[in-house]
Amino acid sequence: MEELDRLLAKGLGAGFAGETTPKTIQRGSFEGKQSTYPSPEKPFYLDEWFAHQNGGGQELVQDDEGKRATRVYAGGNLPPEELAELGTTEDEVSVYLVRKINGLGEKTRLRENCHPEPDGNWQYSYEILKPNVDGVALTIGLEKIAFKQTTVFAHGFLLSPVE
Repeated sequence: MEELDRLLAKGLGAGFAGETTPKTIQRGSFEGKQSTYPSPEKPFYLDEWFAHQNGGGQELVQDDEGKRATRVYAGGNLPPEELAELGTTEDEVSVYLVRKINGLGEKTRLRENCHPEPDGNWQYSYEILKPNVDGVALTIGLEKIAFKQTTVFAHGFLLSPVE
């Protein structure tokens, strides 16, 4: 899983967190975004998400040997008016999330807890809730961002091989 985990981290950093421009996609009545890394060849990363304030998506990876995995996620931000009462915005939460994804790389959204030091009013955390569900190759994690010690963003994650 190490190479697949690296692909998940690199693909996320390249797509959602900045190097490539996601394209708009349509699934039925749902408009979303899609990013790929590096190309439609192996190794391969695909991320499709359907969200603004809240929502979710799925990442798929395949390494040079044909091994595959998925990471499914859902969640989002507090409503804009609640963020405003705290003194922040959806955009500020997103900027902080992208900064943490790029800065932490493979240290988060995978198979280990990640609790870096607070950044002033901001705090990022990723916690493994269940590393292996009764022998099934499934990892369940929870990512949170707090602003002024109040959770303003949360994402749940499911990681699994695709066999």
